[in-house]
Amino acid sequence: MKNALSFLKKIKKNNNTPWMHAHKDEYQLAKREFEFLVQELIVRIREWDERLPDLEPKDCVFRFNRDTRFSENKNPYKENFGAYFAYGGKKGHLPGYYLHVSPKEVFVAGGVWMPEPDKLLRLRRYLLNHGDELRKILGEKKFKKAFPGLDTEQTLTRAPKGFPADHPQVEFMKLKSFTVSAPVGLPEVTKPGFGKLVDKSFQLIRPFNHFLARALSESD
Repeated sequence: MKNALSFLKKIKKNNNTPWMHAHKDEYQLAKREFEFLVQELIVRIREWDERLPDLEPKDCVFRFNRDTRFSENKNPYKENFGAYFAYGGKKGHLPGYYLHVSPKEVFVAGGVWMPEPDKLLRLRRYLLNHGDELRKILGEKKFKKAFPGLDTEQTLTRAPKGFPADHPQVEFMKLKSFTVSAPVGLPEVTKPGFGKLVDKSFQLIRPFNHFLARALSESD
């Protein structure tokens, strides 16, 4: 991943279209390197998670161009490579595994980020009767060591409409996303065993993702 990190460092300082066009070959080399890692991870994940469909790197890797229409940041390109290994593809709004690589931070994540209203409602309803099961998954020793808890960046201040404020699982119901994440040391990215390291973290997320998949597929 040396080429990928080298390119990302450069694009951070030269985030404009003329520079990108002049260094297209560097971008293509970095992209291929990242896609090679993604292909490795697809193969690894499918060995232990039967829910993951037969994907190709293009089904997982997010586009490098930014949508600047509604953003104050008008830089045309992202400054990271990201891939989502999802049960329904990267746009399927189903649970999956995420890898984020940039010179600033590297992290792994999993779950469902900002689900659509109908899916969020289904998750919350499922948690009314199955919250204890989720707590057990989150409290498992190896999982908790790697992922101390659910990400809480998007959280309601009170119980959502229609849900009891005094319910034992109310803190879960306030969430707008159901994700976990953990940082990876930047030096690990350029080591030969980086794919294996990421895969081990993803394996820990499997029970969490399967719980969310059941919640989205069952009516309770």
